[in-house]
Amino acid sequence: MKKTIVIIDDDEAILRSLKRLLGTNNHVVCFSDPLSAIEFAQQNPISLVICDLLMPAISGFAVLEDIKLLQPHCSRLLITGYAELESSKNALTNNIANMITAKPWDNFELTMLVEILIENSHLKINQGLSNVNSY
Repeated sequence: MKKTIVIIDDDEAILRSLKRLLGTNNHVVCFSDPLSAIEFAQQNPISLVICDLLMPAISGFAVLEDIKLLQPHCSRLLITGYAELESSKNALTNNIANMITAKPWDNFELTMLVEILIENSHLKINQGLSNVNSY
């Protein structure tokens, strides 16, 4: 059974690229509108959310916090440009994101990271540890 990955980015080229990269073994749903992604998370189980930090309507931090409340077992990956990496570290400290990666990404490293985060999500579900911050 394919795992559901939600990707949120205001750049359509990024969405297409990530869907092509991750869509072979996963069900990938892409959103350029973060509020639509949150709405999707209210109705559908998600294994992983990959979210851009800087978007026009709402910050990636806020999106990940909302999805965390809806689905605490869901892994959350913040993806951002190199310039925002330092300011994004707070997201890890506050458990808003489980991991942070930079744009541009290395395809092999990103696919390995995605596999680890999806496995972590399913371990939390299977062990009933939705409130545990294991990575």
